Amino acid sequence: MIRKSLLLALCTVSGLALSSCSTNEATGRSQFTGLMNTAQENQVGGSEQQKVEKQFGVLNDPKLTSYVTNLCNRIQQNVERRDVNYKCTVLDSPVVNAFALPGGYINVNRGLIAYANSEAELASVLAHEMGHVTARHIAERYSTGTLTQLGGALASAAIGSQAASQVIGAGANLYLTSYSRSQETEADDLGIRYLNLAGYDPMAMAGFLTNLQRESALSAAEQGEEYKEMRSFTSTHPMTSDRVSRATSVAANIPNAPTEGGQDRLFSAINGMTFGDSEKDGFVRGNEFIQPQMGFAFAVPAGFSVQNGSSQVVAKSRSGTGAAYVFDAAQKPSGMDPASYLQQWAGQSARLDGVQDMTVNGMRAATGQVQGSVNGRSALMRIVAIEWSPTQVYRFQFAMPQGTSAQEVEAFKTVSYSLRRLAPGEGNNIAPKRIQIVTAMSSDSVSSLSSRMAYGDLQEQRFRALNGLNAGEGIVSGRRYKIVVQ
Repeated sequence: MIRKSLLLALCTVSGLALSSCSTNEATGRSQFTGLMNTAQENQVGGSEQQKVEKQFGVLNDPKLTSYVTNLCNRIQQNVERRDVNYKCTVLDSPVVNAFALPGGYINVNRGLIAYANSEAELASVLAHEMGHVTARHIAERYSTGTLTQLGGALASAAIGSQAASQVIGAGANLYLTSYSRSQETEADDLGIRYLNLAGYDPMAMAGFLTNLQRESALSAAEQGEEYKEMRSFTSTHPMTSDRVSRATSVAANIPNAPTEGGQDRLFSAINGMTFGDSEKDGFVRGNEFIQPQMGFAFAVPAGFSVQNGSSQVVAKSRSGTGAAYVFDAAQKPSGMDPASYLQQWAGQSARLDGVQDMTVNGMRAATGQVQGSVNGRSALMRIVAIEWSPTQVYRFQFAMPQGTSAQEVEAFKTVSYSLRRLAPGEGNNIAPKRIQIVTAMSSDSVSSLSSRMAYGDLQEQRFRALNGLNAGEGIVSGRRYKIVVQ
């Protein structure tokens, strides 16, 4: 962080524009944002938004996207900053996340929307991200970050076209880098203010942050781990529990606060929304990972959890041994046989042992093994390359650290031979999981509704996390709840 004296000096250096250091209308504090003005924010934000939409895809759900747009418009009527155009976009991503880009671009993943239990809670997310925009946190981070790099020799001559070109090349790092503790707190406070001014219950901020804790605990359980909210003395990011406490306190001190929640409106908008991985990314169905659009499927053994990325699929054993495998695709020269490709993939300097030709569901393939490491632990790596077309291979990398069980080794052998092409029309009959809104009957219980969740494990924990229910808390007859169906 820059020193306050240095910041004051920069604000008074001859030749600097008055806008370099100014009092923010939303926060009331002085900040240095001189290396990213509004025009640059709009330019960077517009460019990065195009990249984001290309990477994740915009959700093709007119009902939900229209709903979020209207919600966005309602909230932005009460923000202080009017020199950017706020636009809220729903991204087709299962990741529980939302983020703001320069220029007022607010992105919220459908994965996050699924864990909101009222319109006010979803509004709190959008309001929080607008808080980052109105507080100019991205411009502040960029300007002070660049200032730190330039050091004490920074003068007015350095803040010109060169700095502007650096801004344009800043890229996605602007929103991937974590906000500081004070910036997150500031965005929470502003979000609560905007919720209140828009007529929503300001307690919804704390409510949704608590939902995020439940989702994090569920994610840990899916990986066979115990959820622990870690505190680090070197961390600048506030713990969620701290944010919940502060948000509750701030909201409680608002006189005559509104109580509008709007659960029915939210539930009507998300009823039928895709949950988890979508058709474009592929998803787990039964004991297989299926990619309908690309036309393939392969086995996922019992006891393994899947993480689906943009370029690879990772399956990890929940046993704690560290056994895992990675599936991805690559190009190969036409005419190169799989065994030759295998050596090219491993690298000429690698000692690839036991190379064998094999056939996987009629496709040429090859396998071999090499010694490697996983998270600092020595591991035997078995690699498999399967010729999908003359110029494309699908690949498996199996990591077997010391302690990998015989059952896991056998499971890997099954996976090696499992890659298959989908039969004509097969993909048309396979759909991802979806949210379904149900009304609890007098005979229903948490157990009965949880049993309807389209999962073979952690059904009650999934139901409670999705509906914001604490351990031991029951359901209310006549109230609407979310379940996940196939």
